[in-house]
Amino acid sequence: MEMESLIRNLSQMQIQASFEENAPVTQAQCNAEAVRITGESVHPTAVQGGCSYTVVTEGGSLVVQFRRSDSALDLDFLQDIEQAYKGFVPHHESVGKIGKVHIYRMNNVGGVAMYLARDQLHANGCLLLRKTLQDYARFFSSAWWNTPQTMKDADRGELLQTYDAQLSVLESGLPNRFHQTLNKVKSRLPELFAGDWPMIPNHIDLQENSIHVDTNSGSLVGICDWKETEVSPFGMSLGVLEAMLGIRRVNGGYTYLPNQQALRDVFWAAFKKMMKGYDDRVQVARIVGLFLDNGFQHDEDGNTVPAQEGTDDLIFLDAVILGNSSSQ
Repeated sequence: MEMESLIRNLSQMQIQASFEENAPVTQAQCNAEAVRITGESVHPTAVQGGCSYTVVTEGGSLVVQFRRSDSALDLDFLQDIEQAYKGFVPHHESVGKIGKVHIYRMNNVGGVAMYLARDQLHANGCLLLRKTLQDYARFFSSAWWNTPQTMKDADRGELLQTYDAQLSVLESGLPNRFHQTLNKVKSRLPELFAGDWPMIPNHIDLQENSIHVDTNSGSLVGICDWKETEVSPFGMSLGVLEAMLGIRRVNGGYTYLPNQQALRDVFWAAFKKMMKGYDDRVQVARIVGLFLDNGFQHDEDGNTVPAQEGTDDLIFLDAVILGNSSSQ
């Protein structure tokens, strides 16, 4: 399959880059250490990360991850994340180092990354994807009910100022067609920092490669790669729902599935049931998250600037904010 080939090639490049940065530590050394830790033979996972090397045991029950020193995991924070999303997050533990490379052992959530399971999820009118969306509503709402009160809170006033400033930059830098929506969510931004709206651990790099599903049932079996997580208002990471309802192509362009509205209704019906009601602030948080995640790009000098016409991020925003779907 074309997607599998792309992922395989990307993973090989990431593995090579990882060990170039971690020299003199080698892939063979890491594999041998993983065998010692687990007592089983291992092989690299199909999907790798940009700052780590990950292997899974032959039996499939354990994962060992090697992370460079500037990307070590915060295990205390991960405990809070595991509680907030109980049943969806693997348990992480530190099991030593090789040189400056940190080693972590975790249970394998199993399943297949969503973008490797598209054919199965989209078959028969997206029958299995409906189950995934129902489970995603359960995952997402879990943080509302289960985020530990002892988790260190972000400075709400400081974060509000940061988001407000970022939205102002986008309002002045993105094309005019986005300004009305930006102005509306900017005016409601303080509502996300009210005392009755929780701050939760939001996975800020949540993509289909981190979402694992059972290809026989469509069940959401787990979410991986929690290194990029921040404490921020509930709803800020909901934008990944859009990626589940369409296809964002590698060579640019984004198209929704033909029955995306029916699928969207499946998610929201399950979400409202889990939440025992509905507060439209979740939509404000969703849109703010979409703008902050996709509204910026880096220029030639490495500066962060508003996304320009023709870029993948702006094409995506056109589709999910304004409904201008593209198949470029």
